[in-house]
Amino acid sequence: MTRLPALALLAAPLLVACTTRDDDYMLLRRAAARDAGEVTRLAPPARGDGEASYVRHLLANGFGAELLRTYAMTKRFAAFTSDYHQAPTTFALGAPDATARARRIEIGWWHTNKPAREPIIWIDDSGARRQRSTMVDLVSGLGGAIVDVVAPETGGAYAQSSSLRAGYVAFLQVVAAEWRPPRDTDDRDDLRGLQVFADVRANDAVLRSHGDGRRMVSDPLVVASVLYRLASSGLGQKMADPAVYRPFLEARPPRDVHPALLLGAFRNFQAKLVSAWHRASAAGHPPHDLVDLIEAYADAYPAERAEAMRIFLVTTYAATAVRDGVSADEPSGEIESRLAMLTADVLFGRRGLRDGF
Repeated sequence: MTRLPALALLAAPLLVACTTRDDDYMLLRRAAARDAGEVTRLAPPARGDGEASYVRHLLANGFGAELLRTYAMTKRFAAFTSDYHQAPTTFALGAPDATARARRIEIGWWHTNKPAREPIIWIDDSGARRQRSTMVDLVSGLGGAIVDVVAPETGGAYAQSSSLRAGYVAFLQVVAAEWRPPRDTDDRDDLRGLQVFADVRANDAVLRSHGDGRRMVSDPLVVASVLYRLASSGLGQKMADPAVYRPFLEARPPRDVHPALLLGAFRNFQAKLVSAWHRASAAGHPPHDLVDLIEAYADAYPAERAEAMRIFLVTTYAATAVRDGVSADEPSGEIESRLAMLTADVLFGRRGLRDGF
């Protein structure tokens, strides 16, 4: 075999990863360091690498595949609406490398450098990490990568949005725990064993805040609880204007077919959330906490404003809108009545979402 065809065969995995399919990605493993100062080296996993096979399986089926497509459409949206540099989706197994320098990818004798600006989704399968599920790490990695595209944590305004990042990832963990898995793989027990699952489903994080609205808006678990209730409500299936979805799609949908129908309920809500988040940031008001994000969503979709505000106020017992909020110990009828009145006050402008601070 001549050198040129051999090089083409060795580079094939990289070329495939650069195509536009939403389920394309490159899976590598961190190689053992030969000396302390060397650059991080990544190579394709060995043929018998069980963890690599399992990760491929998760990314091809169930929620892993859905989240992979969500990440792809988010990158497409960012490339369409800004100067975002869209790089191939890359996963790396092994201890994460947090250094801001290029990594070296080695495929046989052929090698190339992956620029530091191109993200890598790390799945740490070394040491103590084996106490966690692979699916937990996969959801965390992809969730963090999605937020990095929408609101990169590079200092300045976005450095204040860490609670939104953590809350969004926690929300995805709960969705993953409920998602119907492939017949031959079921990680739901591991996911449902996470504390976040119980906290979000039972709204425990809000109850632990004891009516402290300022604490709630910066609590990742409260963020997750509100996002979970928004996504699982009728808003998850409610379709926005078709123009909202076009930056997320590779091609225009067939005539008379609403683009949201091509995404499904989960990615329909993700597209609306990402678009609202980006719209607020582009207008110079990047969301810093939960109230900012809810107001950005309501401003982006006026037809959904009333329901979004109602879900937020009911979930938080209106603790951000009125001092100490509505007590969860009151009779249910009184709670519903007071929350309904407070929701009306907010919707008609008689009260703001931060008046309880």
